Amino acid sequence: NNEIIDYIEFNSNEEIKESNIAATLLKVQERKTSRGNSYAILKLTDLKSVFEIFIFSDILELNRKILIEGNSLIISLFKNINEQENRFKKINVKKIASLKDLYNKPIGEIQFNITNLNQIEIISNLIKKEGPTEVKIKINDNNSKLLFKLKNKRSIDKKSINILKNHHISTIIN
Repeated sequence: NNEIIDYIEFNSNEEIKESNIAATLLKVQERKTSRGNSYAILKLTDLKSVFEIFIFSDILELNRKILIEGNSLIISLFKNINEQENRFKKINVKKIASLKDLYNKPIGEIQFNITNLNQIEIISNLIKKEGPTEVKIKINDNNSKLLFKLKNKRSIDKKSINILKNHHISTIIN
């Protein structure tokens, strides 16, 4: 589930056990536990509030290079609810990703859905360069449905996809 909600909603809504939030990192304070394990307190802001989240050493080490003040992050949170005392819910971080990295991540597989053969020319002009993306083309005209997979992978970016949308070519990204 890639839905993003704000921190206040995540924290206050009992129904939501896990979700993603988008926030900008304001400050990182690293500390050590009495056993010498490192952890950090992240001070973050989203559109509605400023809040703090604790992250433990494993998440801290994995994400050190993106935990830079001013970076926009997508953080997957889950509530760890202790059965005996339901009041004491703890919010844990499952994973952190940089918004910039997510946006620039290569597309693994894409399917173009077209309704007429002229659209194939538009697609082939845009995706000449080889790259990491597997391409499928589904032709859905009046009397036939055909699905092709290109032999060679292509280079496809978000800009190309937007151009294709303007030509009424729908895309499914996997």
